[in-house]
Amino acid sequence: MKDLLVVVDMVNGFVKGGALADPNINKITPAIIAKIEKAKKEGATIIAFRDCHEENDEEFKSYPPHCIKGTWESELIDELKPYEKDMIIIDKNTTNGFNTKKMREILDNNNIKNIDITGCCTDICVYDLATSLMRHNALKRISMNISVSENCVDTFTLPGHDANEVNQKTLKELEELGVNVFRNSEVYPVKVKKITNQKFLNLFEVTYQGKNGDVKYEMVTRRELPEVVKPSINPDAVHIIPYSYVNGSMVVYLIKEFRYPVGDYVYAVPAGLVNEGEEAIESAKRELGEEIGAEVVNIKRTETSAYSSVGMSDERAEMYEAEVKLTEKQHLDNSEEIEVVPVKLDELEPLLDNEKFGARSKYGLRSFIYKQKIKELEKKLQEVNEEREE
Repeated sequence: MKDLLVVVDMVNGFVKGGALADPNINKITPAIIAKIEKAKKEGATIIAFRDCHEENDEEFKSYPPHCIKGTWESELIDELKPYEKDMIIIDKNTTNGFNTKKMREILDNNNIKNIDITGCCTDICVYDLATSLMRHNALKRISMNISVSENCVDTFTLPGHDANEVNQKTLKELEELGVNVFRNSEVYPVKVKKITNQKFLNLFEVTYQGKNGDVKYEMVTRRELPEVVKPSINPDAVHIIPYSYVNGSMVVYLIKEFRYPVGDYVYAVPAGLVNEGEEAIESAKRELGEEIGAEVVNIKRTETSAYSSVGMSDERAEMYEAEVKLTEKQHLDNSEEIEVVPVKLDELEPLLDNEKFGARSKYGLRSFIYKQKIKELEKKLQEVNEEREE
């Protein structure tokens, strides 16, 4: 049995600009992306409907012209484009995606157990799809769960059409029809204000709609917009633990760098930002070449991306380990003062205890040390077992 995630009409013409667009709908994008990521990990099928009309479409007798085929309005919003390869894209010229040939084929040819519907507009395309699926299941006597999450659907606001009121009314109707409606406990960003305009780091004021009213919070980001508004697949930065074997012993290469915010030299592992269009692992290799003049023998990611300081920033970083050869000179920027410090593995722990380190480097290195100790113990245990067998 398969699960199906459906993303309905998260296109520019409804979310970013156009006769029927309401940018406030974009607040559901982070929650939808979270569902897409979860669906990918679990092997679920993902469908994305794109509203797409001919210029003289019959629908324009009831609605203003919108989402004309081949135009910017009919494209998925930028935040979802990185996931296009993971989704089955279905263009539709109707409010009801159920009526498309491709949707019917997916339902007929797959043993779908659960369908999770997200997107817009709650009272039109989402409602039509959900109710059609419920009728289809009843007629076919199919046992299938249809779900809608409150934080993953939205509609537009116009005179006489208040999005919040319409959403709640529609969700209640769907609930009464047997759709599983999950109410949200999350808080939402409703306004983002950029305060600074610098190259590498900027301050934003984010206003959230919480349970007890609006909350304003200041944060910094390395991105064009905070992650909560414009999610990114790639991490912002990478940290790499480089090592090699010298005369049979492991040596770890640290850097000692002057860090301007603390006004002192601090130990760390090589690290750097992920450039636009660059894969994180390629960034790691590049940084090793630039900061310590290393050629990578082999490299592996040891931690998926994690937030550096959730109280002040949305920066995410990944940790890598790399066996390297020091073959070149460093390639440093004018603002960088970096000394390469080779440290034997058995000397690394005392250094961590007594010197200044960046937090992520410190705890990444401690984890690295413990893994080497475990490997050594496993090796000794294997030798003991082999001796006993003899």
